[in-house]
This record gives sequence, C-alpha cells and structure tokens, in this order.
Amino acid sequence: MIFHTFGDVSKPKMLLIHGVLCPWQMWDDVVQHYLEKYYIIVPELDGHTQNISTQFKSVEDEAAGIEKYLSLCGISELDTVCGLSMGGRIAAMLWKNGNVKIKNLVLDGAPLVPAGGFVSRVVVNFYIDIVQKCKQCDPKTIENSKKNFLPERYTEPFLRLIDKMEGDSINNVCHSVLGGDFPTNLSTEGMRILYMYGTKSNEMLSKKSAKLIRKHYRIVKLVKCKGMMHAELLCFHTPEWLKIADEFIG
Repeated sequence: MIFHTFGDVSKPKMLLIHGVLCPWQMWDDVVQHYLEKYYIIVPELDGHTQNISTQFKSVEDEAAGIEKYLSLCGISELDTVCGLSMGGRIAAMLWKNGNVKIKNLVLDGAPLVPAGGFVSRVVVNFYIDIVQKCKQCDPKTIENSKKNFLPERYTEPFLRLIDKMEGDSINNVCHSVLGGDFPTNLSTEGMRILYMYGTKSNEMLSKKSAKLIRKHYRIVKLVKCKGMMHAELLCFHTPEWLKIADEFIG
C-alpha cells in the first residue's frame, strides 16, 4: 500500500479510499475541491499499486494498513472519510475497528451485506475477465471500460494497476468485500454518516446495504442517485457528487 498526501498537515484530515480496479487518481477532482480546507490522504490500496506489484488479501488487512500509517503519522482523528464501493467497505471497517475517530463518514455504494454464492461467482468471473483482457490490451474491453467504468482520462493509470496486479488479488477482493455481515451495533457517538447509492441493476447490493444501515443506524442520511449505475455519480458526474458531499460535510 502506498499513501499520497496533499495540503497543509495542520488542517483537518480527510481520507479518500478508492474502489476495486480504480486508480487512486479517481479522487483528483475531489482532492482539488477540498485542498484548501483539508489535509488529504489517499491510499493506493494493495493489488492496485501502479509502480510495484502487490497483492490484495482482505479488507481487514487494508484497514489495518491504513490504521498503521495513521498511527505512525500521529493521526488519531479524521474529520471526513470517503469510500467508494470496496473503499466504502474498508472505510466501514475503520468505523468498526474504532481505532481512529471519524466525524463524517461518506459511503458510496459500499457493500455491507453478503452477496451469496451465485452473485459472488458472477462478480469474480466478471472482474477476472476484465483483468485478463486488459492485461492483453484487448481494445473492446478497454473501450467498454471508458464508457461504463472509468472516464478515459484514467485509462493509463487503470492499465498500469492492472499490469501490476498480483496473483489472487481479484478473488480476494471479491470474496472479502462480498462476504460476511456488517455489525449492526456499532457506536455512532460524535459521527455523521452519509450513504449514497444508484438505482440501476448493478446497485442491488448497495440498495440492500442502504436499507440495512438505515434500519440499524438511524442517524444515517441516505441519498438515492436515480438512474445511476454503481459508482457512476462519483466517476462520471463528480461536480454533482461534490455538491452532495458539500451539503453533508458542511
């Protein structure tokens, strides 16, 4: 795992955690938007590093790695944590662990419910297919990713992380992120939580997660992004995402 930092370290701290197969640069516009207000930390998660080969093992390991880094930096409190999809699951793990105080938790499409065997197999096969074809520089797969997954400006770092991805990273990502229930009795003292999700078919788990977290944590604010696919708002309509985040964070 590699950490990228921006801004004045004396300012309130913001942590931004990317999603599966997303380069850390997907947060570029968010970093620029909040640079004057926050000291911003952006992890480049294991299995997604672009200059060295690393392997993703579990969301628990990634959360522990982030906590270790923050501890070494003397950071025990984060004003805002934002996590997209897998990154949202890792952000929720930081909340669960309770080793770092979080004031504002922003989860976008974070899977907090188990997917079940059939769905997990479909997701694993889907991502493995993308990785294998992108490693082979398959033009059709790369073009489809520009239209439906990440904007074209992220294609170069996306292909770099694909090239460096090791071993069973995708299997580990999918089984770790999609398996197991999320606790329903965590402390929310001093916290505010925002959960965003789309309405298209590939947001099924996010919809269920939104229902779960709202049922057990009444402080959660839900934002339904009508007509949006998984991660579409942040990746393709960043100004709209920032408007929602601004209204929540204050």
